[in-house]
Parts: sequence; structure tokens; C-alpha cells
Amino acid sequence: MDKLFIKERIRYYRLQSNKSARNLSLELGMSSEYINQIETGRLTPSLDFLLIFCEYLNISLSEFFNEEFKYPIEFKNIITKLNMLSKDNIELISKLIDTLSEKK
Repeated sequence: MDKLFIKERIRYYRLQSNKSARNLSLELGMSSEYINQIETGRLTPSLDFLLIFCEYLNISLSEFFNEEFKYPIEFKNIITKLNMLSKDNIELISKLIDTLSEKK
């Protein structure tokens, strides 16, 4: 994990929340350019900022830093929906995923 991952992850979550860098900075109580400076690599976010950012988005730090998931919001939504299904339906979805993966 490196600085590139962190700035890309911040940008991903910002875009998913439909916020401009300026508006998100202001909503988090930062200067109007703070997020932009992080996303362009001019600043490295502090741990305090990451905690505030994650709390704002209702995610944990471990979710933020989990490199295993390229699209963490979408993955979390799928897991939530899967938890409402029966075992049989989950097995059907698993087979569908296997089929889709084979076509790659």
C-alpha cells in the first residue's frame, strides 16, 4: 500500500458520494482545497483526517484500507443483499459468478 492507493481511495469514495473536492473539504471542516491537494498528491492525509473521512462515510479504517476490493461500496452493497437471501439463492448467485468469471 502506498500514497497512490490512499489518494485514489479518497477520490473513489468522494466520487461515489457525488461530492466535489471543495464541498467535501468544507463539509469535513477542512480548507476548501484540502481534498484536492490530497488527490493531486501535494498533501498526505493525516490519521486524524482519515478517521474523520471514514466516520463521515460510515466506513471503518479497515474497509478504507482493504486493497482486496477494487469497488468497496459496491461490494458492501452486494454483501448486504446476499445476507437477505436463502442458501439456495446464494448458491445460484455463486454459480452465476463462476459462469461470468469464465467468460473473462
